[in-house]
Amino acid sequence: MSVAPEVTENLFPWNDEEFQANPYPWYERARRIAPVHYAEEGAFVVTGYDEAMQYAKLPCMSIVDPSGEPHPWDAFGNTVLSLDPPEHTRMRRLANKWLTPKLIKGYVETTRTSLNEILDGLAPGQVVDGHHDIGVLPTHDAMCRILDLPKGDVDGMFWALWDAMLIHSTDPGEGIREKAIAGLEFMFEQTERLLEEKKCNPGNGLADELLQLYSQGDLTWREALETTVNLHMSGGPNPAYVIGRGLELFAERPDLMRDYRDKPEIRSKFVDELTRLNPVELIITRFPTEDIEIRGVKIPAGSCVKFPIGAANRDPAVYDNPNEFDYTRTGDAARNLTFSIGTHNCAGKALSLVQIDAILAIIAERYKRVEIAGEPIEVRTDRLVAYETLPLILH
Repeated sequence: MSVAPEVTENLFPWNDEEFQANPYPWYERARRIAPVHYAEEGAFVVTGYDEAMQYAKLPCMSIVDPSGEPHPWDAFGNTVLSLDPPEHTRMRRLANKWLTPKLIKGYVETTRTSLNEILDGLAPGQVVDGHHDIGVLPTHDAMCRILDLPKGDVDGMFWALWDAMLIHSTDPGEGIREKAIAGLEFMFEQTERLLEEKKCNPGNGLADELLQLYSQGDLTWREALETTVNLHMSGGPNPAYVIGRGLELFAERPDLMRDYRDKPEIRSKFVDELTRLNPVELIITRFPTEDIEIRGVKIPAGSCVKFPIGAANRDPAVYDNPNEFDYTRTGDAARNLTFSIGTHNCAGKALSLVQIDAILAIIAERYKRVEIAGEPIEVRTDRLVAYETLPLILH
């Protein structure tokens, strides 16, 4: 085995605003210089698609940081976000039975109804926020139907989640820990209040099943609460950014909007390509429980290994013209890591993909064109991206 090649320069300036806005030139340079790179902050960074596909899903690649140091994200220590099998498998089953293809068809009708009600309320020429109003609200409504919970403070929950996720930045700055803890506390307080109300007004959703399992002693209160928070907070943010990028694409490329309207058979590949280019969570992080070797580089057990999704999704060895939108890609070039891979792939992937398609289809069928009505504003870290605002006019 060899060690990672010595590179004296900083290939991944994680906190640099220019890097965060467009990391792809850095990824491409790192791929040429050191495709498996031991970075200054003590993590191995792997930039290749084939390597991510092969190694990120190995059974030895744990999601659990072996350091055991207290972390704000311990708030989700009893969920699929923080567990390896077999506990991960047990907790994942709780959601899987509610996310079958048959049930998803019903949930997407909620998304469609919600969006059409929003669009029906728009005056001609009125500016609408493509992220919040078209992306977040209709998809969050579907998750509330699954859980059988009220909508709650949708905007507050979204930005509390953003604040909480800041702690996952490679090098969180001053005050980030406190900001993340405040975001987590807000999400948990909001959701626990809804669960307590549900005890007095039971229904027939996933939240009711979690409460029943708790009352039977089959789940702890923390397991029920943390799982509900995880689902309640993630219903909107996961698909919303991709939806926003799709709406921007419609505005920039009216021909693609026409294709989406007139060629329903291409929509699945269109959405796959949209997700390839626009991941929301930007890095898969794993901790091998045994020594491994990637491209001749020895990685000791317990190391932190980062697979930047944007690097893998734009690897020119797999994707011709990787930075261009091309929904005709086939084979491996149609696969991507946006929803992660292996045991820890996103449980809501199928729902998110169908929701993205449903929302883009409604926009393409109801309107002739999309106009960007002001500068879209994104917020980015090395780990996460979201819109702050996406002002649009639908004609």
